Amino acid sequence: MPIDVAEPTPPLGTETGEEGWRELVESVYGPLTEFYEGLDARLREVPEDVPPVGWAPHIGAVRALRDGQVAGDWDVLARFLVAPGTLEGAEAPRLVQVDEGDDARVVRDAVRELTEADGRALLIAPTPERAAELLRGVEGDPDVFSLLIETRPETAEARSVRTQALPPVEEPPAEQEPLRDPGSNGTVEFKPLTGALPEAEAAVTRAEPLPSLPSVKPVEPEEGPSAPETRVRSAALRPVGEAWRLSWQTEARLLQRGLMSLEQWPRDAAALQSVRAENLRRAEQLEAEKAGLADAIEEARAAAAGAQEAAADADAEAERLSGVQEEAEAELEGPRAEAARLQRAADEAGAEAAAQTRTADAAYARCVQIDERAKTAQAELQGARQAEASLTDELARAREALPGAAEEAHRLTAADADAAAEGHAAYYRLVSAESALSALRRKMTLGQRLHVASPPSELRGLREEVKARTREADEAATRAREAKEAAEHAERVRRGLASFVSEGGARLKAAQEAQERLGTELTWLAAEREKVGAEHQEQARQASEAVERATEAGLRARAAHQVAQAIEERATAARTSREAALAAAAQARSDAEAAAARAAETGAELARRTEEAAAEIAELEPELETVAAAEGRSRENVLEICGADPADDPEAVPAHQRRAMARIEELTGYLEGGRAAGSEVLLRTADLVVGTPAGAGLTVRDEEFDALIVADAGTVTDGEFLIGAVRARRWILVGTAGTRPPGYREYEGSPSGRLELSPFERASTAAPGLVD
Repeated sequence: MPIDVAEPTPPLGTETGEEGWRELVESVYGPLTEFYEGLDARLREVPEDVPPVGWAPHIGAVRALRDGQVAGDWDVLARFLVAPGTLEGAEAPRLVQVDEGDDARVVRDAVRELTEADGRALLIAPTPERAAELLRGVEGDPDVFSLLIETRPETAEARSVRTQALPPVEEPPAEQEPLRDPGSNGTVEFKPLTGALPEAEAAVTRAEPLPSLPSVKPVEPEEGPSAPETRVRSAALRPVGEAWRLSWQTEARLLQRGLMSLEQWPRDAAALQSVRAENLRRAEQLEAEKAGLADAIEEARAAAAGAQEAAADADAEAERLSGVQEEAEAELEGPRAEAARLQRAADEAGAEAAAQTRTADAAYARCVQIDERAKTAQAELQGARQAEASLTDELARAREALPGAAEEAHRLTAADADAAAEGHAAYYRLVSAESALSALRRKMTLGQRLHVASPPSELRGLREEVKARTREADEAATRAREAKEAAEHAERVRRGLASFVSEGGARLKAAQEAQERLGTELTWLAAEREKVGAEHQEQARQASEAVERATEAGLRARAAHQVAQAIEERATAARTSREAALAAAAQARSDAEAAAARAAETGAELARRTEEAAAEIAELEPELETVAAAEGRSRENVLEICGADPADDPEAVPAHQRRAMARIEELTGYLEGGRAAGSEVLLRTADLVVGTPAGAGLTVRDEEFDALIVADAGTVTDGEFLIGAVRARRWILVGTAGTRPPGYREYEGSPSGRLELSPFERASTAAPGLVD
């Protein structure tokens, strides 16, 4: 039903002030806003999991116009909508009226004009099919980055345009730090880059013609088709055209080249540092060599001076030692003769003491010999006495035990004979039993022998008898052996006793005679020991006195020898020291000459090494300059790429490398079709965004464009036009005369003139001069 307004729209061509334009816009679009809000509220009365877009984009666009929040000149846009006749010249929107079928060319020319001026355009068409058809006209342009807005789900009246494209972006990606500074219109800057990158057919899309579908008339209510706002639930942006793939490849090549430059700088810096360190090390080494040579020169000169002083000192010392030697040799003659005389006297006293000592030693040896013989004789005497007593006692016992031993030997001999006879009998009984058993076995059959048939009944008894006889024979043999051993032992005892009794008398007599002989010898040894002991004492006294005299003479001779030796040693030391001093003087003079020669040679070597070091350092400078120049170029490249000097900010290069690698991975995903580009990045980069008004309201909410191009403008209502118009600074409407917006059943009762006629139709009627 119609909505009343406070004031009617003034006739076309009426002029008014700025406040009047705002009041007029409010009076015209306030009711339209309320109408859209009513439609949207009724649409959302039925709850759905994914509600349709409804008229929220229309409401937002109309409110933006009413509030003056538009990207372009609000006054021009407001006058165009409510009083187009008041507009004149360049300030007015551009209206292009074309014949049917010629609008694609006009749109393509407008897009090319905008992109050549580095502008961004939003192209809206009444249907998705029309948007795709228009986009096919510009998708082959490599300089135009185009986006197609696809609405979902497909409308009942027309299916969604189908393209081979990247997967749609349903959710915006996480915020990322931009890899490039934006261009003048907020687009991403792309620079040429060489290098192979993957070609991918699915990386970007082409707006292909719709496939031919069977002509099936959709089921529609009797009152007419429904508006697309009731069916569209979401929208997605798809990159279309060759420009995206080329730009992504170009950016990836540029990033790869930048990474190569970043990788080169650490190598150049390391090479520069290495060359500097090597040059410094070599310079220090050369300086150390020159310092060593200079030190060697000073040491050689000092050594020559020291050697000369040492030669003079050695000559003086040799002269002094010569006088000492002569004085010592003159002093040595008297002590040497006295030492010889005293040594002769000491030798004579020593010979006499030695003779006396030998005589005393011989007497002492005789005493020792006598004492040892006396001890031996005493021990022999004691042994003879003990042997006499023992033999006397043993003879008495032997005579007493001999008869019993003879009787026992006779008895055991008889027992031995009896045991032997019993053993023989047991053996014969065993042989008889074994013979009977063997005869029985010979009589056994083969089956009995193989234990197949039962053995004879008497076989068991014979076996038992053989076992018993075997035991008896063994026991009898054991008794016979024991009896024989006992008899033999008793016979040995008897014979021993008889032999001892027969021989004991002679042994007893010999022991008595030995006692008498030893007693006489001991008496003589005692007298002889006393006489020899007295002689030894006298000889020992005389030897002691001779030794004392020889000792005193030896001490006097030794003292004289020590005096003479000391003087001789002093003379020898003086002579040796003099010879050493002369040799030292000669060596010192030789060392002085060698040190002087060495100093001269080292000086020449120092001059030569100084010249060589200067030449070597000069040869190292060009290499250092080359490496430094290469490092400087690499540093400038890093500074250009990262915006920071890597020496001042060590983290600049790794951070940029991480961002570049992430961006290359992202671009590779775009090119290979495995990753969808973020909608914000696409919008910020795109030169041309193409879609329906509903799709634009869902996807380009906060974006601004240099121009809005409306295709089939005669079929676009005010609300649909404003969805794009409030986001653009210029407006280009392309349409065919006589076309009007479709009549949807929801628009019954709309405010007069705002949904039946398009802005293009009203402006071309009210201001024909605006139409090209």
